[in-house]
Amino acid sequence: MANRNITSLGYALLGLIQQEPRSGYALRKVFETTPIGNYSSSPGSIYPALDRLRKARLIQARGSRRGKGDVHITKRGSQALLAWLMLPVDAADLPAALLRFAFLQFHSDRRLTFAFLDSFEAATRAQVEALRQFLASEAGKALRQESRLAVEHGRRVYSTSAQWAAWARRQLEAESSPVVPRLLPVRKVTARKPNRRFAATSSTK
Repeated sequence: MANRNITSLGYALLGLIQQEPRSGYALRKVFETTPIGNYSSSPGSIYPALDRLRKARLIQARGSRRGKGDVHITKRGSQALLAWLMLPVDAADLPAALLRFAFLQFHSDRRLTFAFLDSFEAATRAQVEALRQFLASEAGKALRQESRLAVEHGRRVYSTSAQWAAWARRQLEAESSPVVPRLLPVRKVTARKPNRRFAATSSTK
């Protein structure tokens, strides 16, 4: 089970530090110059996050006085990162799920990547079906056209994401021999329901 006290930013930092030890400044530059900056490139967020990881004994600084050398991940930090990478994807995780996928490239067991893609596909397909049912419901039919189109946008985005997961698995399978079986059964995923307050305020009066 993942540590709920570690934020997405914290896990991003653990992943980067496990990739290679870095100074706080070097970590900040990664956030400033790559798409991972969506999780924060502000020193006001990164340095306090590093302090929290250090206090939790997930990382430690080496190589200079005053704890300002390169930051290394500890055994405890590696275990926390692995537990997070192995989590199945659910609807609540979808916005940040691909951050995990990006760090799976550094894990030696490719089966974890396949398990992630299977779980991601199941979660996104569940969202597609939930939004389809909502649009077909009385509440969905009562929405103004703009609101229905917004919900339909979400449905199509999830549908494309599900197709991407299946495609990505095929791409990776082409590099593997033999084909890697599904580690996890495609379990039933509880989809997130559309915001009913939004539906109520957007319906035709």
